[in-house]
Amino acid sequence: MITGCNQDVTYKGRVYHVQTEDRGKANPVIETLIYSGGEILASQKTSYSELLQSGYEESKVAAMLEQQHRRVVVDVKLGKYAKEEAKPFGEGIVTGKSLDEVILDYLTSESDGEKLAVTVLDQSEMAAGSNGRVQIKAASEISQSPVMGAQVQVTLATSDGLVKQLFKGATNAGGLCLATFSVPAVSESAVVIVDVSHPRGGKQLKYLVTRKQ
Repeated sequence: MITGCNQDVTYKGRVYHVQTEDRGKANPVIETLIYSGGEILASQKTSYSELLQSGYEESKVAAMLEQQHRRVVVDVKLGKYAKEEAKPFGEGIVTGKSLDEVILDYLTSESDGEKLAVTVLDQSEMAAGSNGRVQIKAASEISQSPVMGAQVQVTLATSDGLVKQLFKGATNAGGLCLATFSVPAVSESAVVIVDVSHPRGGKQLKYLVTRKQ
């Protein structure tokens, strides 16, 4: 069983409490309850029994829990659980966005507090005197939203103390960065170091440079 989420949300001066919990492997359900004034107004349940059949991964359940919690919070902010008659979405708001777009914007803003997850999508052999390639993806750890602007730097370091920058760039709007560079024809032992950095975290990767016999 993983840690749940608890959050107070205010809509038109009234406080609603949103609580999302994992009921555990014996009852594989993620349940969200919406309270106000000690009264349960509604609940939402999602089963993850299929995950148990295909192979339980706590990180996937945690991501499902987080996503369900955020969507219910959005519903509360939009007045879905208010006792007064609900007004049409967008009344009094000048916007050309659909409800789905508003929800997506909210989830994206919430993901700004998540740690950075770095994945290597593709890489070449780091051979001395040849072209090298590393494709990086930067995303939020739980929601997997792409992270733009993560700095990517590739450096060569040799056993005799030489340090040389081979590439410098940043991830795009899709969280991707393709670093292409030339690996110098070194004769001593060397490594290619890939540094990915962002205010939300970073990662360092090292690849041994192979040399021709």
